[in-house]
Amino acid sequence: MKTGKLYLIPVPISENHKLSDTLLKKDLEVVENLENFVSETPKIARAFLKDLSLNKEMQEINISELNKNTKNDELESLLEPLFQGKDLGLISDAGAPSIADPGHRLVRIAQAKGIECIPLVGPSSIFLALMASGLNGQSFAFYGYLPKERGRKRKKIKTLERIAQNTKQTQIFMETPYKNQNMLEDILDVCEEEALLCIAQQVMGGDEYIVTKSIKEWKREKKVLEKDPCLFLINI
Repeated sequence: MKTGKLYLIPVPISENHKLSDTLLKKDLEVVENLENFVSETPKIARAFLKDLSLNKEMQEINISELNKNTKNDELESLLEPLFQGKDLGLISDAGAPSIADPGHRLVRIAQAKGIECIPLVGPSSIFLALMASGLNGQSFAFYGYLPKERGRKRKKIKTLERIAQNTKQTQIFMETPYKNQNMLEDILDVCEEEALLCIAQQVMGGDEYIVTKSIKEWKREKKVLEKDPCLFLINI
């Protein structure tokens, strides 16, 4: 029996967008015909899917869970529909699956099994922030969350600044929204004044804010960050 295909389905990264607005028309038709999905949070996935004209009733749609706590020996069973010849959709909670998302673990196994993995076009806050930052998009690295302990976090920020200084590579990282201001204050305290910092908050949202300034300029502005999703990009 021919195996199914694994579709990597991007979803909105802001509350004022729907999945039907996010996907290309040809990709929308593919997703509406799927019966099986894997999602970081099934409840969130169902909220996205109910916006679509699905070919089956929602209660007939199977959504399996894959999150950071999913054990490695449980992953292969999530691919079972593919071995039954059915296509499978992988959905993140926000943005593109496998990018800052536990879904990459499933894709890795699918690749090893010879499954065709098809990425659909859609938003990623990381790439959108980089595009709008004016910082080097030829060479960049994304680190996700930095260490929680303040001393280690500040040391990591300084390390990333040195990497940027030596390689001109843009360094990208994020913080839990309620800690945004603490992160900003640590960056301003640790980095050299000539370093460039882009703050990208609420990307694609109604209050989208993507601004790049030198550390010196940010200190002068005394910026106060809202407790909303935020990315920080550093370069020299």
